[in-house]
Amino acid sequence: MNIDKRWLLLLAAAAGAGAATAVAWASSRRQHHRTNRDLEHTADLKSWENEGGNLAPAPSVPILP
Repeated sequence: MNIDKRWLLLLAAAAGAGAATAVAWASSRRQHHRTNRDLEHTADLKSWENEGGNLAPAPSVPILP
C-alpha cells in the first residue's frame, strides 16, 4: 500500500499535536494537584499554629550528610 507523502506529513503533524496536548494536559493536572496540596498544607499549618503549636527553630549549624 502506497501512502502519499502529503498524507504522511499530515499524519505526523496530527500525532505530534496529540502528543503535545497529552503532555500539556498532564503538566496542567500535576500543577493543579500541587497547588491544592500546598493550599491544604497552609490551612493545616495555620490551624495548628492557632492551637498554640510552634515551629521548630532552624538549626544554627547545617546538617552534613
